[in-house]
Amino acid sequence: MKNPKMLSEIYRKLTLNAGKGKAWDKCQASRASKVLDLLGHGILVTEVNETHIEHLVSTLEERGVASSTINRYLASLSKMLKYAFKRQSIYHMERMPYIEWNAESEGRTRYITQDEEQEITQLLTDWNLTEYLELFMLLLDTGMRLNEALSFKKSKVTSSDISTVITLDGSITKNGHTRGIPLTQRAKGIVLSLCKNCAPSDKVFGHLNYWRAENIWRKLRKSMDLQDDKDFVIHCLRHTCATRLAQSGKVEIHLIGKMLGHRSWKMIDRYSHLVPNNLMGAVGILNDINKLSDNG
Repeated sequence: MKNPKMLSEIYRKLTLNAGKGKAWDKCQASRASKVLDLLGHGILVTEVNETHIEHLVSTLEERGVASSTINRYLASLSKMLKYAFKRQSIYHMERMPYIEWNAESEGRTRYITQDEEQEITQLLTDWNLTEYLELFMLLLDTGMRLNEALSFKKSKVTSSDISTVITLDGSITKNGHTRGIPLTQRAKGIVLSLCKNCAPSDKVFGHLNYWRAENIWRKLRKSMDLQDDKDFVIHCLRHTCATRLAQSGKVEIHLIGKMLGHRSWKMIDRYSHLVPNNLMGAVGILNDINKLSDNG
């Protein structure tokens, strides 16, 4: 074989392309790095087969990694392999190895209660961590992912007398599609206050750190005596935003999905059971039609 290529080379290429809409976020890169640690940094792209993949899965299972998280590791590996497979003249891959995905539940639906929100606010205020409190409240009010909130720039914030909107470029969203997010009064106050000290090209939350935010959240979980609640993670702020909108009965499910950046109906549908008022309203409409038919 001419000029064999290592899997680690593809990892470096995708990492260098970060921010150009062709690569991965920090979490994906971190998982891919761990995959390389387990498979070996010297493994060739053409050497990766089903035996390696089964070994990877078995090792992660032995370490107590959840099935859904194992799928995220497999997704990172799959992305590297697909990159090579689509460039056969360079990497000489004759076939993609088969990847068997683990069965997953419908996904986390844990959301923050009003009492928990108040406790989070009190704790972070007492700890003099109001800058991270502002970040978490923005996530709660917008449904943004943590990485998205830490990546948008002042130039992407537009404000008028009617509304304030953050435009998330496809280069920082999970699915690579641009979307606009209108802000609540609370979120607007947080963002516009930070924008006063930013240049247009600055990240509005550029002074905060992804892993610091994760560590602070773990501290919150411990202080709130929720160590055993594995779904009490930063991402549940995103679910809380969607849940509150769904439970209000005033926002259609597909619009909630659009705000959160879900393009899969399966992801949107997880909130459908939270809108009984909407469904009862639909039944009411049918009852009215039936009455007209009966009287007609």
